[in-house]
Amino acid sequence: MFALKHYPEQISGRELDIYLARGWYRMGQTIFTTHFLCFEKTFYSAIWIRQDLQGYTFRKSLRKILRKNDRQFEVSYRPALINEERERLYQVYRQDFPGVLAPTLLDSLQDGGFSNIFDTYEVSIYDEGKLIGLSYFDIGENAVASITGIYHPDYQKHSIGFYTMLKEIQFCQDRGIRYYYPGYVVPGYSRFDYKARIGAVDYYDLRRNDWFAYEKLKKQHIPIHQMELQLNELARLLREAGFAARIKYYPLFEANLFGYWHLPYFDYPILLLFRSHPSNKVYDILIFDPRTQLFQLLRCNGIEDFQFYFNEQFLNSFRGPRFFMELINVEQVLLSSRSAEVMSQSLKKLAAR
Repeated sequence: MFALKHYPEQISGRELDIYLARGWYRMGQTIFTTHFLCFEKTFYSAIWIRQDLQGYTFRKSLRKILRKNDRQFEVSYRPALINEERERLYQVYRQDFPGVLAPTLLDSLQDGGFSNIFDTYEVSIYDEGKLIGLSYFDIGENAVASITGIYHPDYQKHSIGFYTMLKEIQFCQDRGIRYYYPGYVVPGYSRFDYKARIGAVDYYDLRRNDWFAYEKLKKQHIPIHQMELQLNELARLLREAGFAARIKYYPLFEANLFGYWHLPYFDYPILLLFRSHPSNKVYDILIFDPRTQLFQLLRCNGIEDFQFYFNEQFLNSFRGPRFFMELINVEQVLLSSRSAEVMSQSLKKLAAR
């Protein structure tokens, strides 16, 4: 599945390394993966990245940030602590943040509870005894995952959020840890670009299930662009054959992260609706899977009362013909092909029955 969440009661350093190497990440006291995102009704790929620290050195611009801030501020490392001082800083940061954050730092890191299944450390930044920056990171056997960073808005010009990432990398180097995972970047959405500034990072390739140089990632290989390109070609062929084929986007693609039941939820963000039976909520849906490079026709079933999964405000924001808004799960694969032409011919035969 593209989006999935696990709920371990405890997680060892070795287990964390394995999860991270497969493109997973921490969410509160769970661990999850996702490969697509939606911002302002536009759909993107989440590209997980990591920095191999074997032979790694900070380039000149990063050394400059380190030297300047090291002279001005005090830095300390310790096992993660959540207290009143850190919550105050979090609330100041949260009010200035251009997006949605958890109500409290405790909610963000520990789902509001007081136990932690991860081995979490913090790097804290002080200006003459005042806490102005803070970041938390999880430690595995041979990897570190950067989880969250906060800072006082008055110090924005000092790049404190990025500075704490560099200090996390120094922590890894001091301990001989090889891999540093800062999360994902989102091609076409610049808000996360800063994560790739740390060096020559690698990215997790869904199709090859391995890590490759991010600088070599081309637009046509980004999963969401592959899906759009291939489905547009299939839609063109179907229209030429007399079918009403139009791409639709599916905002409910992350149901696996929020659903109450363990079901094979449909988790593709883009689709072609081939035919439907609204009376009994059965849908035959065409997809292109960037992992297998296959076109598939999927028989899907609608799920009642899905308002329990997604709030009404979210659902209403996506009304319109561009979106498919039925929560569905996959029942079976009806057809598969690597070729849009072959799939089009197979669909014509299927429709003629």
